[in-house]
Amino acid sequence: MEKLIQLKEFSYLLKVNRNTIVDRWIETQDTQNIFLTHQLILNTEQKKIFYEFFDCIIASMQWEIDLSNCPIKDKFLQILTKASFSTNDFFTLFTSLKNSINSFFQKEGILSFALLNDIEKNFLNIIKELYIAYEQINEFKSLPKDDNTNLLNQYKKAVDLSNIVSKTNPKGIITYVNDKFCEVSGYRRDELIGKPHNIVRHPMMSSNVFQELWSTIKNKNPWSGLITNLRKDGRTYVVYSTIIPILDIDGDITEFIAIRNDVTEFEQAKEQLSTLNKAMKHKVDELYSITQTLEQQASIDVLTGVFNRMKFEEFFDLELQKAKMQRTSLSIILLDIDDFKNINDNFGHHIGDNILRLITKLISENIRSTDTLSRWGGEEFVILLPGTDLERAKFVANNIKKIICEHKFDNIEGKVTCSFGVATCNSDDDKESLFKRVDTILYRAKNSGKNVVIAEDDFYAI
Repeated sequence: MEKLIQLKEFSYLLKVNRNTIVDRWIETQDTQNIFLTHQLILNTEQKKIFYEFFDCIIASMQWEIDLSNCPIKDKFLQILTKASFSTNDFFTLFTSLKNSINSFFQKEGILSFALLNDIEKNFLNIIKELYIAYEQINEFKSLPKDDNTNLLNQYKKAVDLSNIVSKTNPKGIITYVNDKFCEVSGYRRDELIGKPHNIVRHPMMSSNVFQELWSTIKNKNPWSGLITNLRKDGRTYVVYSTIIPILDIDGDITEFIAIRNDVTEFEQAKEQLSTLNKAMKHKVDELYSITQTLEQQASIDVLTGVFNRMKFEEFFDLELQKAKMQRTSLSIILLDIDDFKNINDNFGHHIGDNILRLITKLISENIRSTDTLSRWGGEEFVILLPGTDLERAKFVANNIKKIICEHKFDNIEGKVTCSFGVATCNSDDDKESLFKRVDTILYRAKNSGKNVVIAEDDFYAI
């Protein structure tokens, strides 16, 4: 019957039987095959290193020391490095050690199922940590041993300090990460080594990006682009990645090296700037709309909806200049609603306002789009008619007079009529002289019985 023991007693038995277990390890068929492949024959000093290194493993399993502090570790790994152990050889060697331990205690009948799990778990962590150290030694070994070695080491140090670096095998399994990778991702190195690289993949990243990535690097071409990753704690970070396939002498891919820059803050700033720009554009559009509204309000008579006196003055200046430059006719009609004060007094101002609006509508519907109608003030309106001589302007005025006179206005008794003055610009006219003349003509019309059109040719004929 097997005896159930605890880890502490197990570790003690490992120490006591150290030489037996290590000898068994070295002599297993798997280990001998690796040694034979690499022509490694352990001398007495090297075998002593194997024994002492096994002591470190025992102490690590008991949590007495961290394996990184093992004084003999580097010498042990240098034996493997000098013999050019491959990754597969490395893991086979330690699997053989684990099997040798299990075999020894099974033979003694003192190994428990719980202890087997502890050995498996401990060995997995130990092997990962050792492999990272082994990779680092191999990287140092691969540097050219010439005058540039120190410079290359400095370059590597600079890359490691400033960039996020990782290596994977051709299947995407992580074989190396630098400290910066661990710092940014939030994972420990032993949590990353041996895992697929999608351990940090963000679920929101489009699969199309990764399809393009793998298609590119499997065709032995470098790939660069932005990738959004997920930290261990669930936070997002963004990296600009460059992934390079490493080829052997036959042109086959042996591994991939990825060098990344953390651009999370930059991308967040870009997003914030984009949001700010959108907000600013919205505000500018809003201000532009308000400006247009204010400009319109400043130009439009609120009651009638046509241009007010100030805006008419602008059009008057412009059309007068054009008429003089192009030597074309420009006529002006000034009209006034007859007895409008009586309408307000008898029917109320709201009826008067409705009449102003209706007359505005009647005039607008019976002039050209190139003509300008404005409310001059009170019950007076002015119409500017570019390219129109006096006879045509008289015709327009008479037509409007007739339409207003015949229109049936609700809520009042009798007719609403208007008096009109009509004038045409002369070569020596300015804005003031032309308007003064038409205003005088309108005054004559108001005093001539009302509901009448008087043009300047009639005015001077009287």
